[in-house]
Amino acid sequence: MTIRRINLLPPERAERRRARQITTTIVAVVVALVVLLGLVYAAELVRLNGQKHALETQQATNASLQSQVAQLSQFQQLEIQLQQRTTLLSSLTQDEVRWSVILADVSLVIPSDTWLTNLTATETAAGTQSGPGATGATSLGSIQMTGTTFSHLDVAKWLTRLAGVDAFTNTYLSLSSKSTIGATNVVAFSSSVQLSDQALRRNQPGAERQP
Repeated sequence: MTIRRINLLPPERAERRRARQITTTIVAVVVALVVLLGLVYAAELVRLNGQKHALETQQATNASLQSQVAQLSQFQQLEIQLQQRTTLLSSLTQDEVRWSVILADVSLVIPSDTWLTNLTATETAAGTQSGPGATGATSLGSIQMTGTTFSHLDVAKWLTRLAGVDAFTNTYLSLSSKSTIGATNVVAFSSSVQLSDQALRRNQPGAERQP
């Protein structure tokens, strides 16, 4: 036996029910979409804030690095200036006579039994011939030395040692005569040398000069 259901409600009521169901479904979908959009917005806002914070941190790091680069740039400029001044000083002093080295050379070659009573040094322009015994070679100056020793052989030894100095040329003896000091017989001498290019700073070992 088949049971048939008979709907006694008016059709309008059924239509209103279906309309309410459809409306409820639509509202639920809209609410779900709004919630989903809210979650997406919140997530994007968090990500944006994170990126903004990272950007601010990077900008602060870049500013610090730029400050350090600026400080290092000052040291680089100072180093460049120092190099320029060193180069300029070297170019200005490379042709000067190193008298401290010349006098040290004299003190190293003088025999122990010979002593100087006078030393006079003069400096001239390069290419000028000066002093006795000049042979046409250029001279940067000359040194006249008078002294005392005990024999003419000692004078000869003194001249030989002077001639062995690279910065000296044209070693010359103008006087060698016997004399006495109290009861001691001595030999007074007068000698001179001219300065060669080896006397210049640029030709001397360790001749660099710092500003």
